[in-house]
Amino acid sequence: MSIIDPVTLALVKSALDAGALRQVAHANNVANANTAGYQPFRVLFEEKLDGARDAVRSGHAAQLDLHSLPSAQMLQVDASANPLSLDTEVAAMSQNALQYQALTKALGRHYALLGMAVSDGRR
Repeated sequence: MSIIDPVTLALVKSALDAGALRQVAHANNVANANTAGYQPFRVLFEEKLDGARDAVRSGHAAQLDLHSLPSAQMLQVDASANPLSLDTEVAAMSQNALQYQALTKALGRHYALLGMAVSDGRR
C-alpha cells in the first residue's frame, strides 16, 4: 500500500498541468486580443473529469485506471460565437492563478504532513 494514493496524485498532477496550460492560453488570448481574425484558445479539463468524479463519489476510486484519467487539452474556439473580451480574459487568468496557487499550497501541506509523520514530528 502506498502512503499517497496514486490516483489522487495523478489527478492533482493533471489539474496542475491544466492550470499551466490554461495560463498559456490566457496569455496568448490577452496578447492577441486586438489582432484581427485571431482565434482564441480554451483549455478543456474540468469537462473531462465527469467519469473520475462519478467513480470517486460512488466509492469506486480504487477502480480508476491511472492511464484513463483525463488530461488537459488546448483548442482554438470560434471567435465569432464568443467575442474575446480583454477584461474577462484577464479576470479568468487571475482566477486560474489563484486556483493553481491553492493546488500547490494544498499539495505542499500534504507533503509537509507526510514529512512530519516520517520524522515522528521532529524537524
